[in-house]
Amino acid sequence: MVAFDYRIAHGFRSGLEERVAEQLAFLDIIDCYEIKKIPFLQPEKKRNYTPDFWLPNDIVVETKGLFTVQDRQKHIWIKEQYPKLDLRFVFSNSRNKLRKGSKTTYADWCNKYGFKFADQSIPEEWILEKKKGVKNNAKGLHKTKRRRDVHTNKNKK
Repeated sequence: MVAFDYRIAHGFRSGLEERVAEQLAFLDIIDCYEIKKIPFLQPEKKRNYTPDFWLPNDIVVETKGLFTVQDRQKHIWIKEQYPKLDLRFVFSNSRNKLRKGSKTTYADWCNKYGFKFADQSIPEEWILEKKKGVKNNAKGLHKTKRRRDVHTNKNKK
């Protein structure tokens, strides 16, 4: 019964963590679960990001069903490195929680970090919005070849 109380108090993320805590509790080694943090710097790694849609008015739209922690971190880095880039999200459901048990929704995250968002489709206002002063080929941004052969289920007969 000790391990059950310990698990509730410390919120293990896996059954393995819980089993190891039970083992340690049996040996009278307690209060050692996630008690310290080790700071480190993630080495710089050059990456490229290809947004889902780049509208003619320079609004960049990323569509997301599942919004992983990696996706969220990537978009924070992009916003930091390109503060004038107008990056927005279209979610399947912005009321989805960031992870199981979280109270924070995709919408909450966007509001916190200053991203505009919508559900299911691009709002007409975004499409009609006037172009701001950011150029398509702003310093550091690379233009890719345009695909002309776009197929959707609507086009298929």
